Amino acid sequence: MATGICSWRKAAILGGFLALGLTGCSAKEPATISLSGIVYNYSQDSLATVKINGKTAGTAMSKVVPGDVSGGGVMCCFKLPENAKEVEVEIQSSSGDYKITAQIEKWWPDLAHYGVVHILPGRKVVMELRSVYTWPRRDLLESQLSALGIKKVINYSGPMNEGPMERTDGVK
Repeated sequence: MATGICSWRKAAILGGFLALGLTGCSAKEPATISLSGIVYNYSQDSLATVKINGKTAGTAMSKVVPGDVSGGGVMCCFKLPENAKEVEVEIQSSSGDYKITAQIEKWWPDLAHYGVVHILPGRKVVMELRSVYTWPRRDLLESQLSALGIKKVINYSGPMNEGPMERTDGVK
């Protein structure tokens, strides 16, 4: 009879440990979303690679003269935790590699599909998420050139967005 009680205790203790282990495994991972990367280079540096949280989002963008833009190709895919507020951006450039924490501009649109990285003169980086294909941003380019006192040499002639993606549901 003593061995029956001993076996029962062992089973109860083992069951308790298993239950504790299972509750630790049931913690939910944050929901993530896969995004296609688009990188625009507005800077006077050529860019070899741009990574978002360690994943490549764009490669081989040529340097530009002030007022011009390069890049824009879509590269699949990197993941971000849903509703993240910032990302780590690593840049390999002709003037040296650097890493910066970029705030995600504005809000996460429904059906976010593109993670867009804007590399501006002066090593400034703006990250935005969009649900539709995007173009370079005139507002970012002109404000950064003005802030740095850089005279625009040419006017980029391709399509451009005028500002960040706006909500259409009236929520601010």
